[in-house]
Formats: sequence, C-alpha cells, structure tokens
Amino acid sequence: MLLELTPEECESVIPLVPTRLQYAAYWSDALNSVGRIITAILVGVALLVLSRAFGEGSFLGAVSFLAGFLSLLYPFLWGPLYTISRRQLAFREIPYGGLFFGQVLSTRRYEVVVEEREKVGEDGQLYIEEVRERQFEMEIGDETGVLYRVRARDDPRYRRIVKKQSVLALVKAYSRDLRRRPTLSEVYVVKLGEWVGDVSYLDREAFLELADELLALELGPEVKA
Repeated sequence: MLLELTPEECESVIPLVPTRLQYAAYWSDALNSVGRIITAILVGVALLVLSRAFGEGSFLGAVSFLAGFLSLLYPFLWGPLYTISRRQLAFREIPYGGLFFGQVLSTRRYEVVVEEREKVGEDGQLYIEEVRERQFEMEIGDETGVLYRVRARDDPRYRRIVKKQSVLALVKAYSRDLRRRPTLSEVYVVKLGEWVGDVSYLDREAFLELADELLALELGPEVKA
C-alpha cells in the first residue's frame, strides 16, 4: 500500500545535516576518497606555501593561509557536508511523498561493467580491461499493482532476502499518486531488520517510528514495522 505523507512528515525523516551512516557511505568509496584527499592536500599545501611567500601580516598571506587550511579540511568536513546535503535537499524538493508498505516479489543477482581500463599486455598490445561489479536487484510491490525495482551493490546480507518478506520505503514522486518519476529511499526488510540501497536518504530511526504510527492507524496496532 501507499500512504500519502505531508511535506512536514517527509522532511522529518529526510535530514539535511548528514548522518553518521551517510558519512560512512561517503567514505566507503575508497578510490574516490583517495583522489579527494590527494587533491585537497596538494591544493592546501600550495596555498600554505603561497601564504608564506606573501609575508607575515599581509592580507593576501592571511587569505591564502585560511584558504589552504580550509582546503586541507575539505575531504574530511566540507566535501561530505556539501555533497550529502545537496543530495538530501534534491530528494526533499521532489514535491510528493508517501510510505510504501509491500512485499518482496523477486530477487536476482548479476554483474555489470562499472569501468573500462586501457592496459598494455606483455606483447605490447593495447587491450581493454573490464572492471565488473556484482549487483543485487529486488522487485517489490503491493496488492494494488504498485511495482518498484531496487538495485544495489550485492552484499552477503542480502542472501537472506526472499519472496513475500514485508518491506518499507519512502517514495518521492512528481504526482500525488506517486506514479510519475518515483524515487525510492533505501528499502527496509522488516523481518530481517536490513536496509537495501547504495544511498541512504533517511533518518532511519525517525522513519521507522513514523511507519509504526501510520501502519498502526491504517492496519491496527498489531502491525509493527
């Protein structure tokens, strides 16, 4: 089922300030994190050196020192704060939202090519090396015919997900019936207490509390998220 939420209810479970889980996900991409760190350190050190060149007490020296210091903090503070907050704001601004309560209809696993790298073989010939990643896909739906597909990087925790397990998610869309260009938050598998999704949008504790309240009103107090 889909239960329409007010804008205030949606905003209460989509934080603008990054949560601990969102910071952890930001840093989980180690390759990009290394690139951010190296870039920030190079820029920061260059600006700090430049501040010394301007001489102590000069306005340009003070500005360069401050900019260098802030650049060094970018991958640890400003970068995550900016990236996550911008994503959260974009999700919030989708006009309509609702609580989806349904079931797992099917699951599957497959491989996708995430990167192609040019390499030179031992014979001197150039070849393309494909970097592949295991993906998990879950089809979820309800008795009214609403259907969504959720994709995420495969995880051993997802092996316990099977058909007919109940799921919860926040749906944002561009029409009141939540059918036009829907976007789902991470999905909660109720029986397992597991979340599925590469991106975390929710204050998960607040979301589950809201789901408990709404489902108790709709289906009775015996239904628990």
